[in-house]
Amino acid sequence: MDTKTVYSTKAEKYEMYRWDYSSSAIEAIIERTQMSSNSRFADLGAGTGILTRHFVTNTQKIYAIEPNFELRQILIRNLGVSPSITIIEGSAEATNLPNNSVDIIMVAQAIHWFDPEPARREMIRILVDDGWLVLLRNYGTSTNSERDEAERCLMTEEFGADFTVVNEHLKEKPVHYYFGNDDFHTFVFPFTFQQDWTGFIGSLTTASFMPDEDHPQYPKLETEARKIFDQYSNHGQWQVNGETELIIGRLSNKPVMPAITNSNE
Repeated sequence: MDTKTVYSTKAEKYEMYRWDYSSSAIEAIIERTQMSSNSRFADLGAGTGILTRHFVTNTQKIYAIEPNFELRQILIRNLGVSPSITIIEGSAEATNLPNNSVDIIMVAQAIHWFDPEPARREMIRILVDDGWLVLLRNYGTSTNSERDEAERCLMTEEFGADFTVVNEHLKEKPVHYYFGNDDFHTFVFPFTFQQDWTGFIGSLTTASFMPDEDHPQYPKLETEARKIFDQYSNHGQWQVNGETELIIGRLSNKPVMPAITNSNE
């Protein structure tokens, strides 16, 4: 499956059930980048605008770059009326933005889908000198090992999980590759919220590798997921404990030096 279409059948579900980012992380981005009404930023892999919407009133211009048609249509529906937002059919490797057109690049939960070399070249091209790169990612945090293990067991081939697209297309690089240096800072912001059954099964199946309702294994997944939800929820509410990881720094336009290897190894 093409990475540009992997979420095509999940777009509405993605909009409704994907976790938002910690409000403290959003505040930290605004503070550290000194974001103002004169700032211009690009959200690469903007999805349905989960991150983008937080900055509608804080910046002069937002470029929401999204290659997936279905996700982009939701972006247009939700944020297209805002005069500060331009929604663009593009990718991290080819944004269709002019040179030096943004002060800040943000990537939320998407950098693992990028082709690293052309994506970094594109970042350098569109970002002003000494501009900011901001990476965000949400993680679940463990509070109950038994519950966590039960939930992890749902994300297996037995219940329709298909890791083909993940294994074939992910080309991850260490964070310092994108920054071009080690001069960046990492922050972690905890969050917690409650989900009902619909939110629980909805967020579970937004993962790229999880089955949709028309998959033959979906009924089995739903049955087992319901058992786990009923066992570990409290009065019909499932507590989500997580953290938003924020990595932020200035992007260097110098070539990334290859790692030095020991010739004796």
